[in-house]
Amino acid sequence: MSPLASAVESSPFEISDTPIRQSPNDNRDYQLITLSNELQVLLVSDPDLENSAVSLSVPVGSMHNPDSQLGLAHYLEHMLFLGSERYPTINEYSKFMTQNGGYTNAYTSQESTVYGFEVNDSAFDEALDRLGDVMRAPLLDEKYADKERHTVNAEHKTYYDNDMRKLYALQRYTLNPSYPMARFSTGDLTTLVDKEGSKLQDELIHFFDQHYSANTMKVALTSPRPIKDLEQVASQYLTQIPNKKVSKAIILEPMLTEKELAIKVEMKPTADIKLLQVNFLVPSVKDEYMYQPGAYISRLLGSDHKGGLSDSLIQAGLVDSVMAGFYAPHSDLYSRFSLQFKLTNKGLESQQKIMATLFAFIDLIKQQGVNETQFNEQKTNLDRRFEFLTKQSGFNYVMGLSANMQLYPIKDIIYFPYRLDGFNEKFIEQLLTFLTPENSRLFLLSPDAKGGTAIDYYKGEYAVDTITDKQQRQWLTDATTIKLQLPPSNSWLPEDLSIVKAEHSGEASQLINNKGHSVWFAQSAQLEEPKGSLKLQLNSDLIDQSATNRVNMNLLLAMLKKQFSELNFVTQEAGLNFSVSQSNGLLISTSGYSDKQDKLLLQVLTHVQNATFSEQSLRLAKQELQRRLNNKPKIKALDLAFDGFRQVVRQPAWSDKTLLAEIDSLTVKDIESFRDKIFSQSTLRLLALGNFNESQVLALDKKITNAVTAQPKAFYNIKRLHPDSKQGTLNYALPSQMQDDALVMIHLSNQKGDHALATSELLNKLLQPAFYDQIRTQEQLSYSPFSASFNVDDYVAFGLFTQSSAASNAELYQRFKQFLTDFKPKLTATTEDKFAQLKAAHIANYTAKPTSLNAEFSYLSNEWLMFKEQINSKPDYIKALDAVTLKDVQAFYADLLANDKNKQLILVQVQGQKFIESPLLTLDKQITITDIDQLQK
Repeated sequence: MSPLASAVESSPFEISDTPIRQSPNDNRDYQLITLSNELQVLLVSDPDLENSAVSLSVPVGSMHNPDSQLGLAHYLEHMLFLGSERYPTINEYSKFMTQNGGYTNAYTSQESTVYGFEVNDSAFDEALDRLGDVMRAPLLDEKYADKERHTVNAEHKTYYDNDMRKLYALQRYTLNPSYPMARFSTGDLTTLVDKEGSKLQDELIHFFDQHYSANTMKVALTSPRPIKDLEQVASQYLTQIPNKKVSKAIILEPMLTEKELAIKVEMKPTADIKLLQVNFLVPSVKDEYMYQPGAYISRLLGSDHKGGLSDSLIQAGLVDSVMAGFYAPHSDLYSRFSLQFKLTNKGLESQQKIMATLFAFIDLIKQQGVNETQFNEQKTNLDRRFEFLTKQSGFNYVMGLSANMQLYPIKDIIYFPYRLDGFNEKFIEQLLTFLTPENSRLFLLSPDAKGGTAIDYYKGEYAVDTITDKQQRQWLTDATTIKLQLPPSNSWLPEDLSIVKAEHSGEASQLINNKGHSVWFAQSAQLEEPKGSLKLQLNSDLIDQSATNRVNMNLLLAMLKKQFSELNFVTQEAGLNFSVSQSNGLLISTSGYSDKQDKLLLQVLTHVQNATFSEQSLRLAKQELQRRLNNKPKIKALDLAFDGFRQVVRQPAWSDKTLLAEIDSLTVKDIESFRDKIFSQSTLRLLALGNFNESQVLALDKKITNAVTAQPKAFYNIKRLHPDSKQGTLNYALPSQMQDDALVMIHLSNQKGDHALATSELLNKLLQPAFYDQIRTQEQLSYSPFSASFNVDDYVAFGLFTQSSAASNAELYQRFKQFLTDFKPKLTATTEDKFAQLKAAHIANYTAKPTSLNAEFSYLSNEWLMFKEQINSKPDYIKALDAVTLKDVQAFYADLLANDKNKQLILVQVQGQKFIESPLLTLDKQITITDIDQLQK
């Protein structure tokens, strides 16, 4: 125990008597305490956990940056964890968490900064003391300042030409220029630098001293320990955070003036994106959350029901989709409605019609939509979701809790998104009065958009125009001629919420195992919830027979997605989800409440089997697929590298060029013929998990086989690349229109099986912190380098990954190689005790009691998707992990990374525009992949 922690062990704290409203599905203990330093700490005791997690929020963010040092709040977030008074070693904080089965992260928003970690409970005391010491006495060592400035800059450069990040910036830049949100927020090398009258180090220390105080911070903490123990540990380690008695910063400048309303902002995106976003900033209703007026309106605006806003525009061929959202705590004084219209080519030319349709639907809500029928639909949905609220836990849970503690009363910290006390017609009608043309703010992303003004700190230009009074009146005039409908009542709401009798809990059973026909079934062994999931695979090799069939499947799925938009909306509202995707054939997945889920799967299956398609829907699907394929060089460099790796290991694969060449000639008849082949040439695989019984599953399977005849043949599973060390390195280079280079370096081993994968996984737990520290902190080559172990078929692969604005791929490769050389003595020096601690913490993540059905069944579902003969293999894998020794890991490292005979190296390099003059990475013995179509696997 540290001396300081011991000194504060007996510090008093105050226990709040405010009850916290919990879901009936949540049996955890909650308690709010206030420490002697006025720090509020929410304690959550959950004996089912193996790990503990903590989050701390500070009500200061990018809005509070001084003009002289834009990005300072974000920079401070980075600098805080480079050592503290009693734990001075750089990066030891994150390394400690990783080696004890956990991790750490933080983010800076406009209004707040939130920190968090998760760690095995055996290391919780020291982890919490480390956090307390960081917030008490961070070193903020100036000798690391330049390194961390470069890291912040690298993070910004990752998004320098990202269209969505630029859109977000423009929404802020076009606010009242005096409002602090209307500034650059991330920080880069030009803003975080000494200036006349502003020394960065002095500003950093002053910012921390001015804003980081226990009395404005909020902490959420979850652990398997009882509340009484958590009270003591929180008091012991968090009372050390000083109470500087600061006041929460208040922004006095108005967010908007008349000049910032009724404007249209245009930006030409880097990628081929056609998007219209319409924002309405309205007086804040954050404190009226118990009536949910904004959610009431956004639910109607975003509905995909027949005759609604989205359906009308999709049927007219103007949009691919419509999304509506509402964010109540946009600022202290404003809430925000936002609608995104994903435009077609026709829609880009018909923005007048889109806006008129929007205001026609808003008027329909005003005239007919504010009623108890729609309210009851909203309330029933919220009540049911809260009653069976999925239990979240760990890092993500406390991160959300601590952030929301800055915004909402503690009594409703869990309940606020679901609380709906009654139908308050007045609040809804008042909000609707602000959804007008004169209060609108439009943002258009289009290849033909106007420019003229540089986007500060980003690549690109934009233009701002005032929406004239004449244009506003025209929208409203045209709206009067458009006929729309409100959503009907929802027939998918669950009615039977009973729990079925346990028959197959704890282990999956194969109810049917015939040639070409398989049914697996398992009930939950841990949770009693009226929920479940179904997966139906129409299994075949059709999409791997030709590039034409691959394109056929893509177009089929795109058109089906449009046809399913209404069903998707109403089932989601009822707590049901479904998807139709490709995975060794056609995969239909459903999840949510078990009641009516079989009906949903059958309805989706029947629709797919009998769907007809129009020429217009095919034309739009083609446009979208062409846009997506053509945009590949414009996506994030590392994402493009991942896509390239998937192409290399998949057998067969076709280049984007080949796929593009197939698109134009395909007809509706081709698509429907391809669909018919799916139903006539497939085997059938069904996986049922959760609150079903055996008779229900077999009855469902009977209905499926009545509709689709299972072909009596072997199941098909796509083949992937197998290692061939004699072949040499596979080197695949991809051009990018973005700035950064990206490198994926995969060592594909000839080792198979659970023991090899478990050994690789534990190696990664040891290697990852060192790789991150070397590449990111010490050398500042990348913002987010990482390593990973995974399977390619049954073979174990180990990879190093990064994207960089500071080094070319040839340079990155040399740094990767040097790191692997330098890591060997570190691995050799690892002690048995340290390895045993790391292994135990890692195994605890596998053995922890699941908090949701998805968590309980995820391993089993993945084994099913991988066509494992025995899908109840998780216990065996845990045994394999437990059996791995430190010598096994050291031998695996030497065998895989130092011995070319036992692996094949795969390099995927993306060359960005910044390094276009640099030579590509080449090795002496390699196969240069120039045509993915011709790659022999």
